[in-house]
Amino acid sequence: MIVLAVITIVATIAFVGLRNNQWEGAYLRFTDDLVGTMIQARNRAIDDQTVVRVEVSEDRLEVFWIDPNAPPPDVTVPGTGTLLWGNYRDRVDGGLIADAACITGMEPGISPPSEVNDAAMPVACGTDLPKSILFQPDGSFALEDDPLPDTGMTLVIQDASSDQVYYSIIEMFPGGLIRKFDEIPEP
Repeated sequence: MIVLAVITIVATIAFVGLRNNQWEGAYLRFTDDLVGTMIQARNRAIDDQTVVRVEVSEDRLEVFWIDPNAPPPDVTVPGTGTLLWGNYRDRVDGGLIADAACITGMEPGISPPSEVNDAAMPVACGTDLPKSILFQPDGSFALEDDPLPDTGMTLVIQDASSDQVYYSIIEMFPGGLIRKFDEIPEP
């Protein structure tokens, strides 16, 4: 009986650790997919010589292609264009990350990750979303009605899977460089 009790305790601890690793892997895949979506959207705009719009919501990114041969649409209107693909939080590992992770916001400009905590970046899920970022045929990008075009972009994702809330920061620079920082503590 003692051996059985010890085996049960060890199995329970192993299962909990495995489940936590599985969630962390799903979260990192979600944030890596967001980075990949931005890279692919910019490349698609350059390759097709058209405007590509990425709509950012609390739980997804959706990429829309604007036909360069069609009459000029109002690219700032959500839903115009052809939906190419999307990254959806509830499709990562069958919805494993659920609402414990979300996109909190996207702002123009780049700040060092150490200064992001002091900035006025949104820290609650979907604070100022949805927003759209427009990638131009020359590779430049900006938020709609952006007062600071070509200054880069910062996207913030919240990881609330534990008592300590962490953030991932995705920074997009005007030249095309995109970098990601994980496990930045809550401000």
